[in-house]
Amino acid sequence: MTESLADGFEAVSFEQWSEAATKGDENVAMMTLLENGVEAKWLYTPEDAIAPDPSGLPGKAPFVRGTRAGRHWQIRQEQTNPDRARANAEILQDLTGGVTEITLRLDRAAREGFAPGSAEFEAARGDDGIAISNLDHLSQVLEGVHLDMAGVALEAGASAPAAAALLAAHWRENGIAREAALGSFRYDPLGNLARTGSLPSSPEEALAAAGGLAAETARDWPNVRALAVDTGIYVEAGATASWELGIAIATGVEYLRAAVAAGLDPAEAAARIEFTLAVGPDQFLEMAKFRAIRRLWARVLEVSGVEESGRHSVTYATTSARMISAVDPWVNMLRVTTAAFAAGTGGADGVTVTPFDRMIGQPDDLGRRIARNTQIILQDESSLGRIADPLAGSWYGEELTDEVAKAAWERFRDIEREGGALAALRSGLIATTLAGLADEREDDLNHRRRVMTGVNEFPLLGEDGTDPVAPDRSTVSGDVGRLKERPALSGLEQLSSAAPGERLAAATSLASSGARIDELDAAVATETFSLPALNPRHDSTLFEKLRQAASEHERNGGDRPQIYLACMGSIASYVNYANWAKSFFEVAGVETVPSGALDGNEDQARTFSDGGFELVAICAGKNQSPKDVADLVGRLREAGAKYIYMVNTTAELNEAAMNAGADELVKNGVNLIDVLTATLGRLGVEVKS
Repeated sequence: MTESLADGFEAVSFEQWSEAATKGDENVAMMTLLENGVEAKWLYTPEDAIAPDPSGLPGKAPFVRGTRAGRHWQIRQEQTNPDRARANAEILQDLTGGVTEITLRLDRAAREGFAPGSAEFEAARGDDGIAISNLDHLSQVLEGVHLDMAGVALEAGASAPAAAALLAAHWRENGIAREAALGSFRYDPLGNLARTGSLPSSPEEALAAAGGLAAETARDWPNVRALAVDTGIYVEAGATASWELGIAIATGVEYLRAAVAAGLDPAEAAARIEFTLAVGPDQFLEMAKFRAIRRLWARVLEVSGVEESGRHSVTYATTSARMISAVDPWVNMLRVTTAAFAAGTGGADGVTVTPFDRMIGQPDDLGRRIARNTQIILQDESSLGRIADPLAGSWYGEELTDEVAKAAWERFRDIEREGGALAALRSGLIATTLAGLADEREDDLNHRRRVMTGVNEFPLLGEDGTDPVAPDRSTVSGDVGRLKERPALSGLEQLSSAAPGERLAAATSLASSGARIDELDAAVATETFSLPALNPRHDSTLFEKLRQAASEHERNGGDRPQIYLACMGSIASYVNYANWAKSFFEVAGVETVPSGALDGNEDQARTFSDGGFELVAICAGKNQSPKDVADLVGRLREAGAKYIYMVNTTAELNEAAMNAGADELVKNGVNLIDVLTATLGRLGVEVKS
């Protein structure tokens, strides 16, 4: 092409554009508040270019443009099936299907160090993870896995050091050379404290153990990461992007200091840390978030004296649990696809996509296949992994990254002024702040300032076509007897006396001899430390309560909750209002029954009465007269309507309906939870708090 695409069009100045965009209203700010402290302007121009450019080049400090130019990110899949044989089969299926790394989520019994034979062990065995207690169990799960090709990450909570010993023993027994072992122990004591509210020792002891584990890992397993900074619980508890990054950097600093205290230099310590951010569906904000954390961490490492080439730690993404819904779970595919796209294009080194059916039961073959194929399509069919920093050069993207980084740095400074991440957890700064942010987010969802397809907008009623699979814990019910058959094990007392920087080697030897996770935990445990755990609040929870109440009412023999839509005028005139009402009331599981185009108000009242309805919502086209609307209200009341809603239309029609005795005006901006809870109550459906 030799001609400019703008040829033939008159030049438009920014002033002309803004005049048209604001319709001449000087009070319009021409920006959208994305979250606290982060704004997006309506238009970006060359004048918004940041000079000097803080982002650098791909593969160079401060690594805003990523660390993997021309390489795909790792496709990591989490395995949670309690049945070890089934978990192994699914892992091999995932690896064959394109997954490059796996995460083993140990069951609650292992994560919390419960001993076989205890009531706690019985209740937690096979709950929310794989039933792994010893090396034999781990070996069964990893049978057939090429450990020098597929990285293995652990999700073991406070028991991560003990689980790390089992994995190290498995590597050694399978002849994996020190340099060939790939994976991550993912010990995150502060994250575990935030999620569960407890540690088996003081936080200071846990941090010392984390530093020691990092030092030992660097010495014995050079390509394995020891520590994780996982922001999942903070996001579930309400964190915005800036608070998520602020907490992540503050936690990373705590672990960096602990590793340096254990003898590592800052560059080697950074190489032992893995960041895992929770990624949501706000595409550009999430892309900016991943670019920003690398800039922030590079600054921390710069101040720590690390050379430019070493100023980074690997950064993973996990699609946020906050956005995964049990209602209409198919829509989860849309959310995780956008999230994975954002993480990949934002430069994440690896991504875990949550199976769409994770919230309704054990992910089945379809859920796991779609999770991994989502990433494969993004990488291979869309070629996203081959492009270094697609956001580069976008005035919006670069400025948004700058805004997120600066806002996050302020949150990091707030936490440091409190004394650091641990002190901020102890004092309640993090809990109080995140609870307030969660309240704001909940309020936005309740008023539809934030929409969630399938949850607070465009819900799907009736059967959704899923076939939930309950986790099968029966196959591990005999573990207690088999575990107790093993004779007493000597040498555990040596582990308790080992220095933090020598515990992994000692625990690995004990694991090879048959030591269980709970025994390794107990050997180094001191006095339990506790504080109030953060409160995870998922986006769909309140709406799911409404849907569950409606479903339970019907299952218990009650009538299906219904509301009649009295549609006035031609189809073209009322259809938008009827569709709005359908989306509104069906959020609570209340089926809407539209009247269709009837001849007049008398027919409306008769149809309402014949249908045996109690509630009605009037959906009047704008061309209706106030007199007709008022007349319909009266006729519906005479026909037995116990409660009449007026769906927002013109001010004149709204006023006519309310003056004639309509009970409530419903429109955009009302509190869905309050209005719909009351609606269900009028239909005899109790919503449990």
